[in-house]
Amino acid sequence: MDRQVFDHRALLLKSVIIDWGPKPFKTLDIWLSNPSLKQIVKKSKESYSGTGNPMTRLKEKLQKLKYDLKLWNKEVFDIIGFKKQSLSEEIETLDQKDGQSSLGEEEKSRRLHLLSELKLLLEKESSILNQKARVKWLEQGDKNSKYFHSRIRWRRSMNELKGVDMNGGRCEDPIKFREEVRNIFEKRFSASKHLNIKFQNIVFPSIIENDNRLLTKDIGDYEV
Repeated sequence: MDRQVFDHRALLLKSVIIDWGPKPFKTLDIWLSNPSLKQIVKKSKESYSGTGNPMTRLKEKLQKLKYDLKLWNKEVFDIIGFKKQSLSEEIETLDQKDGQSSLGEEEKSRRLHLLSELKLLLEKESSILNQKARVKWLEQGDKNSKYFHSRIRWRRSMNELKGVDMNGGRCEDPIKFREEVRNIFEKRFSASKHLNIKFQNIVFPSIIENDNRLLTKDIGDYEV
């Protein structure tokens, strides 16, 4: 609507969920500080029983490990916010009781234990946000989580793929987009029938026959 008639501009909102395929698997540095990580990896490896050649089994082992690590991360680290809120509420309850009457020895010990757990959770949360935001300059101990969250939102918005320009128009269909990308790479890396390159008087480095057999032999179970 013209601004001379109405002093507000209408906003067009569109809510669309687009599936661009699976998200890449990423590890968090904080995982290495958790002693149960090695147990999860070992358990995932021992619980796998597959068939096929060694390379296929290795691929399936890694896929299963990725799935197990995602579940473990969700159970251990995705609940940090809930745990932090629960600890803060219990500490606040004890503080209120201490303001009304003195705490007993058991309650004082409990409060110190809760404060210690809360400190560890805050350090874990800060480490996760730091890695996701990719900010290096903040000194250790800075708990500016609002800044971290704003950096994460900015990175996600910059990396988000909403659509592409194809054939003179705008395309937001993931299926058509993936097909176009595949065609582009097929065309780029397909060999041309008219390609005729001659390498005259050029000596290429070569390996001995024993090394060649070692590189081309089948992968054994002991290597997987």
